[in-house]
Amino acid sequence: MNGWDILLKLAKVLLVGLLVVLLTTLIHGSTWHGDFKELRKRVESKLPLSDMQKGDEQLLRRLYGLNAGELKHWILYTAQDNMDVEELLLVEAAEEGQMELIRQAAEKRAETQRNNFEGYGPEQLKLIEKYVLRESEPYVLFVISEDAEAVKAEFVKGLYR
Repeated sequence: MNGWDILLKLAKVLLVGLLVVLLTTLIHGSTWHGDFKELRKRVESKLPLSDMQKGDEQLLRRLYGLNAGELKHWILYTAQDNMDVEELLLVEAAEEGQMELIRQAAEKRAETQRNNFEGYGPEQLKLIEKYVLRESEPYVLFVISEDAEAVKAEFVKGLYR
């Protein structure tokens, strides 16, 4: 083997390696590592917050069974009127094991709302059935709203470039 054959084989190996890296990046996307505040702004921009009220630690515990002190960051909005079901929960988990707990709490909340409005709130039930639950470590997004898909799209944009 001469020097050109070795150089050609090395170039092939490097090109294959580069192709693998590029394909992996395209498939998985590049995760945004910004702060919670930026992601929160993006998500809030897609909801009519004037029709909603900001939830406190007590409401977070009552509706979701989550302890605010154990979470890194969170924001909760609920409907002002008891006959409305719009809701937004965005959480940044403090540790890996919390992701499953937060997801289960959101699913339980959707089921509770479904049970609350079943039989007499057909419009509310439609919104509840189309809830969005999206996870991308360390974030969890839960939305019940007519704008849920737009909120989810903005959440995803905020996570991936």
